[in-house]
Amino acid sequence: MDDLSRRVRQVTESLLENESLTADLDDQTAKVLLDWVTGCAGMVAQSTAALDDQAAEEAMSPRLRAIRRLMRQVNGWVAAGLPAEDAQERLAKVLEQAAIIYEQDYITLSRLASGFDLADNPQQLISNLRAFIEKNLNP
Repeated sequence: MDDLSRRVRQVTESLLENESLTADLDDQTAKVLLDWVTGCAGMVAQSTAALDDQAAEEAMSPRLRAIRRLMRQVNGWVAAGLPAEDAQERLAKVLEQAAIIYEQDYITLSRLASGFDLADNPQQLISNLRAFIEKNLNP
């Protein structure tokens, strides 16, 4: 196994093994979130293809930390029952982490937040978040 494949596997496994990141989600909702963030983790690891292990770890660290923070924000949002009254605050926190993960400008993304479509169920909320972020960030 080459270094890049090993990195992808390690960062993906580290997210899948940390059950606290999806503790308040049912299995279906957790799967939707994990599908998204494992893709992000793979993208982060892929971006280090030309780096040695130490440089790769340093480059990945803030982005992987942002993935875990995003997961905690989404987990908390869903656990709170998807309240619309604090949706913009929660969305801002998710977008802040997404900007780090995708290495994009937060201000540009936050200006688009008024176009985010809230959902009535957790799986749809996560799917909408992913689609909104990936559409507007063009990773």
